[in-house]
Amino acid sequence: MGKRGISKPTAIVLPAAVMLGLGLWGLDRGTMWRDESATYQMARRTLPQIRDALGTVDAVHGLYYLLMHPVLALRPSEVTLRLPSVLAAMAATALVAALGCRLARPRVGLWAGLLYATTPVVTHYAQEGRSYALVAASAAAATYLLVDAAGLVPGTSGGGGRAGGRASRGGSRAGGRAASRSGGQADRPARDPALAPGPAPGAASTPTPAPAPGPGPGAASATRVRSAVPVRGDASRPAPGPGPGGPEATGHTAGWRWAAYGGVVAATALLHLFAVLMLAAHALTLLVSRAPRRAWWGWGSAAAGAVAAVVPLALVARRQSAQIAWIRHPTPGRLWAVAEEFAGPSALVLAVNLLLIAIAVVRPRRRALTAVALPLICVPPVLLFALALHRPCFHERYLLFALAGIPLLAAAGVDRLAEAVSGRRRAVAGAAGVLVVGCAFVWQFPLHQREREPLSRQDDLAALSATVGRLTRPGEPVLYDPPKERRIAIAYPRPLAGLRDIALNTPGPASGTLYGIDVGPAELLRRLDGARSAWLIAADEPETHGPKAAVLTGHFRLAYSLCLPGIRLERYVRAGPAH
Repeated sequence: MGKRGISKPTAIVLPAAVMLGLGLWGLDRGTMWRDESATYQMARRTLPQIRDALGTVDAVHGLYYLLMHPVLALRPSEVTLRLPSVLAAMAATALVAALGCRLARPRVGLWAGLLYATTPVVTHYAQEGRSYALVAASAAAATYLLVDAAGLVPGTSGGGGRAGGRASRGGSRAGGRAASRSGGQADRPARDPALAPGPAPGAASTPTPAPAPGPGPGAASATRVRSAVPVRGDASRPAPGPGPGGPEATGHTAGWRWAAYGGVVAATALLHLFAVLMLAAHALTLLVSRAPRRAWWGWGSAAAGAVAAVVPLALVARRQSAQIAWIRHPTPGRLWAVAEEFAGPSALVLAVNLLLIAIAVVRPRRRALTAVALPLICVPPVLLFALALHRPCFHERYLLFALAGIPLLAAAGVDRLAEAVSGRRRAVAGAAGVLVVGCAFVWQFPLHQREREPLSRQDDLAALSATVGRLTRPGEPVLYDPPKERRIAIAYPRPLAGLRDIALNTPGPASGTLYGIDVGPAELLRRLDGARSAWLIAADEPETHGPKAAVLTGHFRLAYSLCLPGIRLERYVRAGPAH
């Protein structure tokens, strides 16, 4: 890091590399769990079969299945299934770091990126073959595009910040070499006026090669110009420059920026519908940033286009809402549980993160960062909670995209403390911040280890399939009740290849469903005619014995039962002579 502090490329690349390493560590758990098996089987179908299935089930994941279709065509495996999520988490980490650099300075970006990468829940979804890591990356990209299009940069109160900041930096070149020393980064000057003491009376200013006024009062004036530029994001000292909007925020260029923002928001919501809630967070960001009318017009047009693009998906998803009927009505404790998971989850790390966030919010040094990060972590959870009171749909994975606000605020809090403790010693402050993140990772290392174990998810389909294969004999009939338990045979068919799926009428790919369509009880009884025994693979829930399972219990007696994680395996033998 040296005297010049942390460079912006380092602040972005280093956290992304850490995320890549954590994502690849233990990626092959040797098994899939039930949701991953849905991705695995849907993405391997033909495009017409995927289209037919999305009309009845999983429409909210349709774009993700289409993206995964060519990936799994290369090599269908558990590692290939999860690799896009690892890369997406790496991109999200880089974008969080870039936001920290843009809204504050490189060391804040570095800390925020490292905090994001080492959060256990982030690595959990980075190693899962579902869409949530991609949604988080896309939402982070949309947030960055919002900052760019609206001109939300340090030292400004609205949409004209970028132009003003650039004009200020141009003026500062006449007074010193701060901008050139930092590689053009206004948030890392050679001498920080917000922290360094002013020159002693009578002290001479350093001459510069740039044109400057003659000796005497003019030279002192040039020095004062350099020290007055708000390169460190001090909102109380706005930089001189063009009015709101600035040349960069108007005309054709601004239109393309807002179009890009709207397109990314739409793509994010098509990956998962609830990601559209980020629009409310972004609206609050513009409000507290006092964005000019031009920025509101641009954002409104982009938001309207994004919403219009996802309305058809929302209508289809509403018809398929029975898929999440297992989610219960939330309680206020669920909001706190999400906060614990995102900012912790261990008690010590949670407490430190909340303290740092409080420092960043109560005593903001960089108001643009707070204006972006605080709504992002607060607004989507509250809105989803309110929606879930009417129709239960509250789950942490639907809010993963909002987590980026926590490391940004925590890093801003660390930066605020570092300014008070280390003064101008930027290298010491940067190293201390990295050390804090490293200590948090070591403290939560057992949680990271647990995430890489087969039982870190709800079930272990590979182990279930192997167990059933050992206990059964080829040719025996098996009944899956409900049909979704057929996912064991779909994900890992080899151990169950010799069993007869006694109830299956039409397989999933041909029927446009996930798990196929079964015959009715009467046809099932006819198919069981002559069988002396049958196996039942049922969900491990008391209420799951339906009419088809009743055929077994009515004509067979229970001879063997085994409870496994997520399922119940039972063997029935005929009570009387076979017909």
